[in-house]
Amino acid sequence: MKDYDPSKPLIHLHIPKTGGTSVRKIYRSWFGDGLLFHYFQEIPQEMPAHHDLPAKQKQYGEICVYGHFNQRRNFGVKQYYPEVNQFVTLMRDPFEMAVSAYFYLTTRPEYWRNSPIQVPQGTLEEFLLGKNGAKGILRYFPGKLTRFNYQNFLETHFIEVGVLEHLEESMRRIGEKLNKPFDPAMIEVLNPADRSQRVPYELRDAYREKCILPFLMYEYALSRYE
Repeated sequence: MKDYDPSKPLIHLHIPKTGGTSVRKIYRSWFGDGLLFHYFQEIPQEMPAHHDLPAKQKQYGEICVYGHFNQRRNFGVKQYYPEVNQFVTLMRDPFEMAVSAYFYLTTRPEYWRNSPIQVPQGTLEEFLLGKNGAKGILRYFPGKLTRFNYQNFLETHFIEVGVLEHLEESMRRIGEKLNKPFDPAMIEVLNPADRSQRVPYELRDAYREKCILPFLMYEYALSRYE
């Protein structure tokens, strides 16, 4: 993967349900006021702020934009910062990510009342077998990803792609790449979702077939850690 250039802006793509709230606290210790946020506010329906990156770079030196980028909802990387070409992200087993998303959405239905994000109405099994799928994570990445280009895309655009299942090692590698200090004690478990239904792990293979590209991307990232 590519080397980090501290003289240029960095984007950390916060894919939902990948430990981003915990990781964000580590980035704050690394970048201080140079950490800029990019989050759509669901209740007031407000788009993320557009930061003047050259001005912020001049003010703080190193900067990182951290948040949920979503090209389908018009606040993707290419719609906000098409000039940025160095990224970091964390991925997670897409099946586990879908399960976590289901419980997160169903325990906070009022938050999504005015959002195009639909709160699941049925069981977890119905959610996994329905139209929803992990392929939706592709909208968080810049560019068009396919089964034929994803490996080259990750290698040429990303400084590091960590995996939640190896969070400590992932953050150690990211810290080394960014020349930032990391200690395992910096990791906190934040924003967990309670699981109130049995998880139907027997559906994992069928779910993988439905969402093959996110699984291939995740497995490619995972192979670098196992």
